[in-house]
Amino acid sequence: MGGKSSEHEVSLVTGENVIKNLDPAKYEIRPIKISKDNKWIRQEKEIKIEEALEGIDAVFNALHGEYGEDGTIQGILEFLGVPYTGSRILASALGMDKVKSRALFRLYGLLTPPNAILTKETWTKKPEIIKEIIENIKLPAVVKPVNLGSSVGISIVREKENFNKAFKNAFERSDEILLEDYIDGREMTCGVLENFKENKISALPVTEIIPPEGRFFDYEVKYNGQTQEITPAEIEPELSKKIQRIAEEAHQILGCRHYSRVDMIVNEKGIYVLEVNTLPGLTKESLFPKAAKTAGLEFPALLEHLIGLALKNR
Repeated sequence: MGGKSSEHEVSLVTGENVIKNLDPAKYEIRPIKISKDNKWIRQEKEIKIEEALEGIDAVFNALHGEYGEDGTIQGILEFLGVPYTGSRILASALGMDKVKSRALFRLYGLLTPPNAILTKETWTKKPEIIKEIIENIKLPAVVKPVNLGSSVGISIVREKENFNKAFKNAFERSDEILLEDYIDGREMTCGVLENFKENKISALPVTEIIPPEGRFFDYEVKYNGQTQEITPAEIEPELSKKIQRIAEEAHQILGCRHYSRVDMIVNEKGIYVLEVNTLPGLTKESLFPKAAKTAGLEFPALLEHLIGLALKNR
């Protein structure tokens, strides 16, 4: 838990919540914290990676964002032969890269918001191109880093004079950003869990996300408790089934493993896939555990299920 990413603090909260809900009579738990400067720490002492993982039966991966969710830590664990929870290298990398994941979704017939890619080099060295983009873009528009989670660095731009501020915010975190059509609709998210209730892949109950008035589901409102999260979503059963089917498809298209959560926007034109979270948050405020509980799986049982899936991959 922890890690070098912009989601360091949230990862620590996830990690502590996992530890709190694991049965100490069944598991010998060895918390490993990774500092922001990439030091591996166990029992308050810095330790080498291979020593930290020596004798471990399975790693519960409570990292989020860059390095923990993008295939980096997965590569280390694969190299050392240590089983771990969550998706493997390729699916993790694809899940974090919104450009490549959306290209795959479109290839398989799923809707995604129309978007264009902008590089930091273009922004800094070709102002004439930036000016032309701003003049011709349809408002409102969404500006977001290509490869971050938890809505870090995202802006919704409603006035053209605010584009440069939005670009600066996103480029501080990534060398590539997306310029995306703003899709007006209801925000839904749907978890997917493998080997649950005798199904190889099961979509959990759909959750509707309703941020505070005038806000979108950004980093702050994700974790401050001000957002309404309705599980199961109060929608027609047929729409719920469609959302669940799309969540399962997105999980499989990227080759995810064990569990994931798929974020979507729903309006009269269809169901738009925004992204797949290959390591959903597991804090007290997180959406995935709430959906699992609605499906009959309490948090300690969910953790046991995920550890069991990791051990099967030994």
